[in-house]
Amino acid sequence: MEIDKLKTLVQLFNEAGLSKLEIKSKNEQITLEKKVKTAAASSPLKTATVPAAVAEDQTVVKAPFIGTFYTAPDPKAAPFVKVGDQVTAGQQLGIIEAMKMMNEIKSPITGKVIKVQAVNGVAVEYDQPLFTIQK
Repeated sequence: MEIDKLKTLVQLFNEAGLSKLEIKSKNEQITLEKKVKTAAASSPLKTATVPAAVAEDQTVVKAPFIGTFYTAPDPKAAPFVKVGDQVTAGQQLGIIEAMKMMNEIKSPITGKVIKVQAVNGVAVEYDQPLFTIQK
């Protein structure tokens, strides 16, 4: 990757407030990551509830990076999934927008959506629970 493009990427990474970004192509792989100190109660983006213990037959799908979470491809469209829907491994569950890029969030397993924990159009943090799927 050219130095100018790398500098632009780092600048966008910092401006977006990301803590981690991975980009892979056939010829290159770039990982940008920075340690972020979090204030326990100062962030308005923190969820008010603490995730409960997850049963053995359940999988929590978490945000792979920070960004804005969307349940549908556009505001007028139906959500990709809702509570009670059966999903297959690899099926799209939602989208996280980061740095003007739309990133698909896919189901790691086949099962039933039993909880949607993120709110449409709201910022999510790295490792924040988005969905709970029961096998």
